Amino acid sequence: MMKKAFVIGDIHGMIDHFEEMLTHWQMENEQLIFVGDYIDRGVDSRQTLLLVHELTMLNDAIALRGNHEEMLLDFLTEPERHWTQYYLNGGHTTVADLLNISQESIDSHEGQSYQEQILMDYPWLLPWLKSLPFYTEFGDFIIVHAGIDLSLSDWRQTAPETFVWTREEFLNTPNHTDKKIIFGHTPTMTLQPEGGVYQSNDGKYGIDGGAVYGMDLIALRMTTDKIEEIVTIPIHKGEN
Repeated sequence: MMKKAFVIGDIHGMIDHFEEMLTHWQMENEQLIFVGDYIDRGVDSRQTLLLVHELTMLNDAIALRGNHEEMLLDFLTEPERHWTQYYLNGGHTTVADLLNISQESIDSHEGQSYQEQILMDYPWLLPWLKSLPFYTEFGDFIIVHAGIDLSLSDWRQTAPETFVWTREEFLNTPNHTDKKIIFGHTPTMTLQPEGGVYQSNDGKYGIDGGAVYGMDLIALRMTTDKIEEIVTIPIHKGEN
């Protein structure tokens, strides 16, 4: 295991800022970790997804499962059951990007035809989504998309939906683990007016900087026991 890691927060298709963030990653000596939510709502979910996939395949990056990857997985598995929820949560932007059609042409009633075409065009996508882990540990840190169930004596028994969807219950329950917890999912400007990295007094670090909402893409450079640097790419910089 590498002794350092570079952990990138929620990207949501903001490809230019994602590529700029990667210029700060020290490939030779840092484990690259993503907290999930690579897709939906941003300017190019397809290119973002392809790049994250490539980094997991060629550079052993760890890509965690976010709730948006979970919704895409559900849609690709059972389109009739899950298309409406995915559509309403920004999934139409990713479907449009993947199929190279306009967002305006996406029909809220045509989920199954979109699913069939995506599975045909991207045969690697469904198995890759299924392989995404819910969390990883790096030294003294737990890294997860949304959070963990802190009511459990063993947080590793957290339910899958909690790993990707929890908010208030995780944020409002004291961290009784012996680890610090890095999470995304909840845009930090909803936790503190200035945005940026959110840090609680019990060792929780929020790094969803709200990139897709015009705020920041955030990454942490860290060792196994401490955070060494916060790297921020402001979205207004070189805005598309």
